[in-house]
Formats: sequence, C-alpha cells, structure tokens
Amino acid sequence: MGQFAKVKIGTYENNGYENLIDSDAFVALINPTGFSFTRKIEYNTTQEPGASGTNSKYVKTPAQSLQLEFLFDGTGVTEENSGNKLINVIKKKKFKHDTVTEQLNRFYAATGDFRGPIHKPYNVIIIWGKFEFKGALTEFTVDYKMFNKDGTPLRAIGKATFVEGISPELIAQKEKKTSPDLTHKRIIKDGDTLPLMTKRIYGDSKYYLEVAKVNNLINFRQLVPGDELYFPPIEKIS
Repeated sequence: MGQFAKVKIGTYENNGYENLIDSDAFVALINPTGFSFTRKIEYNTTQEPGASGTNSKYVKTPAQSLQLEFLFDGTGVTEENSGNKLINVIKKKKFKHDTVTEQLNRFYAATGDFRGPIHKPYNVIIIWGKFEFKGALTEFTVDYKMFNKDGTPLRAIGKATFVEGISPELIAQKEKKTSPDLTHKRIIKDGDTLPLMTKRIYGDSKYYLEVAKVNNLINFRQLVPGDELYFPPIEKIS
C-alpha cells in the first residue's frame, strides 16, 4: 500500500520564495486530521443619517489564513508513521525518539524564530501532498496533554495559524494580472537586472532594450535600487 504524504514545512528568506533555506525544515511526526481556512471580505457599511438601509461598498479582501494542529509526542510509544490521524501506535519495544521540547523547538525554528540577517522569521511553504500554502506563522498555541513524573511534557498539541504572504509579483501571477497588454510599474531592488525584470513582466527577456528606451536608461546594466521603471503594454513597444 502507498504511504500518506507527510506534512512538511520549507523555509524561505522572503515572500518572493526564491531563496530557499531548507525544504524540509520541519516534517510532522503524525499528520493532522485536517486543516481549515479563514477568508474575509471587508465592506464599508457606514449608514447615512436617516437612511433605512446600507449601501455596502467593497473595501478589500485581506490575506487568508490557515489553521493547522500538530501532534508532538515524546512518550516513545507513538511511532513516526505515514498515517493521517493524530493517533497513538503502541509498540512493545520503544524506539529512539525526540522529546516534545525538541520537536517544538524544531517547529518554531522553522516558523517563528527571529532571524537576525533578515530581521524577521522565515517565510514558509506548507506542503501536504498536492496542497501548498505560502505565508508566515502569526499565532501558535501549545496545549500540553501528558507529563512525566518530573513534570517533563510527554505529549502536546500545537495549534498554529499562518497568514498568507506573497510578493507583489506572485500576487500578480495569482490574479492573472501579468498580461503583457497591461502597464506595469516596478521599484528596482538589489539584484534586479533589466532582462530579469522584463522576463517577469512579459514572460520573455528579449524586450529589455525596448524597455530601456522607454525609461531613457543610458546604461541598463547599472540599475539603481529604489528607482522606478515602467513596463508599457507589449504591443505599444516599438
């Protein structure tokens, strides 16, 4: 029989998801029983004085959030297995295992620890089979369920909330707004090159010389971070 895919968390430097830190920063001991999403749509429901109703106007759609529960077991009787439930698999012989604290530390190292070089925790990609979620941890509650005689935790349930977090470029791709018949405006960042930026917008880097002309760039090889570039509709580029 085929094995169930394990929930795993990969870490990235930022929300562009280009600089991978560790593709298997955390792998669940036992898969959650499920997951849930929270999606909100904000409307302005201000009611005019004397009006009998409200003309609700759309404001924005905030980032969606993902809720997941993880089992952290240090009893030595819960085998690291490929099942998809928070269950106990009792074995006559105990096997080598990490403590609850070690498992929690590994989870938080991947999702919540502040990273000095980037001045924030990592962005993460949560993968469960074909399911994928890009974002960052916003809340984590640990519910301890079992203890050793000395008070050492033997089992815990971690309730994690992640908020979606992706770069403007990825948002544009998701909303299918990268069509070459649209005008785009981008701020140059460290490491950007004109051919690379042109490829992101048009899907092909061959237009970079035309873009350089439109922006009056004398030397397209010396882009200045912080400057703004315009990428006009592709059919209007001469």
